[in-house]
Amino acid sequence: MSGATQPAVFVVFEGLDGTGKSTCAQALAQRIGARYMTTPAPELRQLRQKVLDSFSGSQEAAQLFYLSTVFAASAEVRGLLDQGIPVVMDRYFLSTQVYACFRGSRLALDDAASALVHATLTVCLHAPLAMRRERLRRRGSTPSDEETLSPVADRQLREGYRTRSSLPVAGTWFDYPGLASPSRVVDAVVRRLAALAERGDAA
Repeated sequence: MSGATQPAVFVVFEGLDGTGKSTCAQALAQRIGARYMTTPAPELRQLRQKVLDSFSGSQEAAQLFYLSTVFAASAEVRGLLDQGIPVVMDRYFLSTQVYACFRGSRLALDDAASALVHATLTVCLHAPLAMRRERLRRRGSTPSDEETLSPVADRQLREGYRTRSSLPVAGTWFDYPGLASPSRVVDAVVRRLAALAERGDAA
């Protein structure tokens, strides 16, 4: 996907916890020779809970913390794309906004996305609630995971992604059910990227 005649692509995986984002994103990065990234970055993940605990429950502070990690990631993505290196990102701007809204933040910051590198393709993975419960509890769910596992939370979070799917930062939106194997998801994403490249939409 990153040959001399094609621009480097930036693919983002979004969706609820337990839909297979990380597994599929890593598999795609390996397939297309891309840099795999996450928000927050791994070094920040080690400090994340201490930082969040210091906010005394302020969802606005938490939102701004996560948004700062997205802006840092965007700057790194821009540099990689300029070098012709494709990038696959495990969560980006939409997840920050969807989860902040769900958890009660009063900050409306969707317009901030205009300053970020826009994705070539955003893949939104879905999985039934029962499957998400099973996957999360098998890997060891956290309290933040558990709060997303009610039918009401599941519905609200899905709607949050749907309403933001047309934001320019998402690029081309690709809904994909989380019932398929990672290899099938990757195959579908590669086909979609090829179709975008043929139409000249991968820049």
